[in-house]
Amino acid sequence: MTSEEKRKFLAIKTYEEFDRRRSEFSNLSMKDPDIMNHVKKIFPKLRGSDEELFKTPRSQGGTIGR
Repeated sequence: MTSEEKRKFLAIKTYEEFDRRRSEFSNLSMKDPDIMNHVKKIFPKLRGSDEELFKTPRSQGGTIGR
């Protein structure tokens, strides 16, 4: 990740703009706090999901988060 890529990413105002230019930002590091905070601002928030999450039991080969 270069400082130029980071600057361009931080200049994005909407998720739609990011989505159109997604390939430009494939080298960005999500470990960077500035990048993480900006992602939280521009990515849409999930609301009202009817989806249910289930955990696969360890006895069936599951792990945490599966």
